[in-house]
Amino acid sequence: MHNKNDVFDILAKQYHDNKLGHAFLLETDDTEKCLAKILSFLKLLNCESEYKDNCSNCNLCHLIATKQLPNLLIIEPDGAFIKKEQILELKNAFKTKPIFSKYNMYIIMSAECLNSSSANTMLKFLEEPEEKIIGFFVTNNKENVIETIKSRCQILLDYYFDSKIVDDEITIEAINYIKQLESAKIDCLFYNKDVILPKIIDKNWLVTLFLKMINIYENLYEKKITNEELPKDYESLNFVLKNDSEYLINKLNLLKDLLKSLEFNVNNQMVLDRLVLESW
Repeated sequence: MHNKNDVFDILAKQYHDNKLGHAFLLETDDTEKCLAKILSFLKLLNCESEYKDNCSNCNLCHLIATKQLPNLLIIEPDGAFIKKEQILELKNAFKTKPIFSKYNMYIIMSAECLNSSSANTMLKFLEEPEEKIIGFFVTNNKENVIETIKSRCQILLDYYFDSKIVDDEITIEAINYIKQLESAKIDCLFYNKDVILPKIIDKNWLVTLFLKMINIYENLYEKKITNEELPKDYESLNFVLKNDSEYLINKLNLLKDLLKSLEFNVNNQMVLDRLVLESW
């Protein structure tokens, strides 16, 4: 249904294996794309035959795509918060079993805007799930979602890095950082503090920087073992090739390990300083 290793492919497999949960917290860097994918996934769940992407032949898929299906409720903040009354309306609407589709479905956008009152009203849905009810909570930072909700959902990451990885600005940042890392390791701790940290607008920026650095080190490794030409943008990093291939593999493993740690609520400076210190 989506690209390989897409989180919705994982959910589709759970569904086909009859192991699908009932509540999901999705952290994303693009809420509109994430919502579109949720709607596509809900078409798959409710399809009476074999669902195909971009289905426009059946009324059910059309109603889901246009958000007009009575059994699908999408809740967004009313002002600064999602209010208790909005959740009560949701619970009241789902007192009866679904008629038009297989599931009663809800999507809570900006889930970080649930306050203690509205979150507590959601708990029965989450603690005593009824059959044929499935829900999605969408946020740009799962750490801002109230703990009573977060702890009762399957947490998934739905990011859209591909268009950013080729961005000229992040490429320049990654090249400059590697130059600093490989040639002035002691000073690099100060570089973290004075140059990199002030540029981190959100976690996605740092994640994208690490992804670009991984891409660059992979190119350096390929150059080392095959002697093929480096991409022109990376030619200034030829001096890194004085290190052996094992060094480059270790650097890649370190970056991938640090990238994984960014899935959790970790301190950015600690991650950057660990990169410097373990690179020694």
